Amino acid sequence: MVSPTNPSQAYSAVPNPRNSTSSPTQANFPSPDPNSNNDDVYSSLGGHHIRDSALLSPPTPDPDTQNLLGSMSQEYMPAPSIMTRDSTYSSLPGTPPLRGDNRKSWGSGVGLAAAAEGISGAPEPRRPTSVARAPSGLAHSSLGWNNANNDRLSVSDEDDEQGHITPAVAGIGAAEVQSEKPRWAEVGDNTAPKRKNKKWLWAGLCLGLLALIALAVGLGIGLTRKSTKNGSSSSTAQDGTTGASTTSQAKGSKTTASSGAPSATATSGTTGTLITLDDGSTMTYTNPYGGEWHWDEANPFNSSSRPNSWSPRLNEAWDWASNRVYGVNVGGWLVTEPFIVPSLYEKYATVNNQTAIDEFTLSQNMGSDLESVMTDHYDTFITENDFIEMAAAGINWVRIPIGFWAIETWDGEPYLERVSWSYLLKAIKWCRKYGIRINLDLHAVPGSQNGWNHSGRQTGAPNWLEGPMGLANAQRSLDYIRTLAQFIAQPQYSDVIQLFGFINEPNGNAIGKGPIASFYLQAHQIIRDITGIGAGNGPYLSMHDGFLGVTSWYDFAPGMDRVVLDQHNYMVFQDQPTGDLDQLKIKPCQWWAKSTNTSFQQWGPIAAGEWSAAWNDCGQWVNNVGTGSRYDGSYTGYSGKATGSCDYWNDYTQWNQSTIEALNHFVLGSMDAFQDYFFWTWTIGNSTGSVKQPNPFWNYKLGLQQGWVPQDPRTAVGTCLGDGVAADPFDGTFSNPAVTGGTGAGTIAASDSSSYPWPPTSFTNIAAGDMEAIYQYTQTADPITMPAATFTSPGSTATIDAGNGWANPSADNRKAYAAISGCSYAPEYSAASLGVPADACGAGLTQPTKRAEIPIIKKAAYPQPTNPPSRR
Repeated sequence: MVSPTNPSQAYSAVPNPRNSTSSPTQANFPSPDPNSNNDDVYSSLGGHHIRDSALLSPPTPDPDTQNLLGSMSQEYMPAPSIMTRDSTYSSLPGTPPLRGDNRKSWGSGVGLAAAAEGISGAPEPRRPTSVARAPSGLAHSSLGWNNANNDRLSVSDEDDEQGHITPAVAGIGAAEVQSEKPRWAEVGDNTAPKRKNKKWLWAGLCLGLLALIALAVGLGIGLTRKSTKNGSSSSTAQDGTTGASTTSQAKGSKTTASSGAPSATATSGTTGTLITLDDGSTMTYTNPYGGEWHWDEANPFNSSSRPNSWSPRLNEAWDWASNRVYGVNVGGWLVTEPFIVPSLYEKYATVNNQTAIDEFTLSQNMGSDLESVMTDHYDTFITENDFIEMAAAGINWVRIPIGFWAIETWDGEPYLERVSWSYLLKAIKWCRKYGIRINLDLHAVPGSQNGWNHSGRQTGAPNWLEGPMGLANAQRSLDYIRTLAQFIAQPQYSDVIQLFGFINEPNGNAIGKGPIASFYLQAHQIIRDITGIGAGNGPYLSMHDGFLGVTSWYDFAPGMDRVVLDQHNYMVFQDQPTGDLDQLKIKPCQWWAKSTNTSFQQWGPIAAGEWSAAWNDCGQWVNNVGTGSRYDGSYTGYSGKATGSCDYWNDYTQWNQSTIEALNHFVLGSMDAFQDYFFWTWTIGNSTGSVKQPNPFWNYKLGLQQGWVPQDPRTAVGTCLGDGVAADPFDGTFSNPAVTGGTGAGTIAASDSSSYPWPPTSFTNIAAGDMEAIYQYTQTADPITMPAATFTSPGSTATIDAGNGWANPSADNRKAYAAISGCSYAPEYSAASLGVPADACGAGLTQPTKRAEIPIIKKAAYPQPTNPPSRR
């Protein structure tokens, strides 16, 4: 195997252009041997190369001062993410089976963002010394990496060219879904229709009149789908009669849709109404909680939908003091992890003696398969149905992790570039349609902000704000934050993306608070320069505690505008919790309930951006590829310290009812303790190993189906009180009005700016006197613009304004960072411990930063929701 880069290896500078076949898109990079047997490739890895740390096993954790969170297996604490999804799940109890719909996805045939004249075949590099990728095998697309005209991915006309049916035409004779003519349209062989009895004529006229009325109000006649023994679904009209239908099949499951439903042009509805999916199929929308969907091809930026009756509509204000976040992550979708998508990693487990342990090595091992396989993964792992199911489960927010390669890649970075961006655009459309708010999470940045596999590359140590490349990698990160902020602050998207996690899990135990705080202030100023200050001006910002404990941030820069403190709470990446089921199930309330309310009072809004149902670390690759579990003693440093066997916990089909009930209480207690949260993660994929559905603790959807996750998240309220935990309840008023855009917002005190300057005055391994000697990029490149989808007015060739990627073109209009042409930089991911270089590219440069006073921009306030529910 090729283990993560050893930072102790001797360093020799490498030129920025590629000079070897290290990328799967290069001609000589090998593709995996499909005949090789990779089943046991990971069995010999062990954990010997991964250092144990006292950080992973604190003797007596204090929930108020420590984030009892996740660690995989490096020197510093990582928190996990999750796997590939099982496409054979049954539907939620009491709802139609949503898994049978055709899996072809919106835009999948459009070439996405990696088309021949787009990203992959860009004739000129975007960055100095960058190397163009090999041509793409996908169809042509107008969404290009170097597209000077900023043409956008189509969801209408190009779909038709590729055989995809757009919602606007799905009900108008579309062959794929509407292949049979309704009986009323059939006429005999060139003969006049037979005379009917007049009573049938009157009956037909009445039915026609009813159909016209239904069309006039824009609502369809709902269909109820009944599951059949073979797993298919039949469409039945509300009067109980079965109509003509067609069946589209994908992944071994079936979906049946009415062939003559008049609701194909409906633009909104509640439970029982017919909806048209992006793949052209139709189904009945089922939502037991008063959800309202809305989608209108003529007005694709209407945000009047809501996921349930207790959540404000997207175009209404979210009140962090009264509304509750019931959220999930879609981990493993746009940033893969072995733990989330095991079968994907198993297929490409080893190539040329390199083991796939993160998306970097997976991308290399995929070779020439990279584009097709990753696109298929994006297309099938999360689909529109998932967002329907989320709303039906009471979910009102979703956290969507993305990697920096959704924007661009540089030399030596093998990730599939920009394609995942087109799937983020899909997710925005689906969330708008079903009323779910988005927390956009920049999960991976250049150099790795934590050294863990979910940052793109598992390095063992951060190379971001750490080591001689730490500043250069952070400079690139700021460019990507600016690009994302400009896009999501556009009025077309600001109703949907209401929270921006501008960087995920910087490892404060390695980097230290000082450099991270400097970066946070700089990012805040860049973003707020774009959005302006105060409610309604762009998204709230999610600021992770860096695993330093939330209390360490209570007094940090109180003038920052609209900032939610983010904590990731796991109790299993350390010595394992012990006790019987009755003792385990009440631990979340004991550990976290009081701390959450204290944070509301001392800071302001706080959310658990990640947590799970795990009360032990059993599972496949939960602690990284090739490592074992602390629970059974197979993890490095835990020999002889086993708590028990993982066999029972790895396979949920063995769990008895007592286990499920106790775990359900554990989940309810976690929900009540965190109050605002995003479960990690929505779904876990299958494995080719002995346990086909691994890691059940981390699978929200599976928990819904099997009973350890509640059908209605509101039922969690009061669990901690019932467990006898006095939680010092939050009174509903934040002590600092700036955190919600009120008085003082956007005013950064001089003491904060001087304490946390940009660039930082030092790193933990670079002294203040040596900071002038480390690598920097230079601001000479054009800023990066992200494209939007293209929406065409029905019955017209006119396109609807989807934004040009720039919410505020006059804000922070500095040039973007680029490598100095002809200069050799240290390795992006493995320079952390190389020491101070003698002649570093860009050393000593003084470059523009964003620390100016931010203008306060006044916008019309959101309409307030009627009778907002009590929060606590």
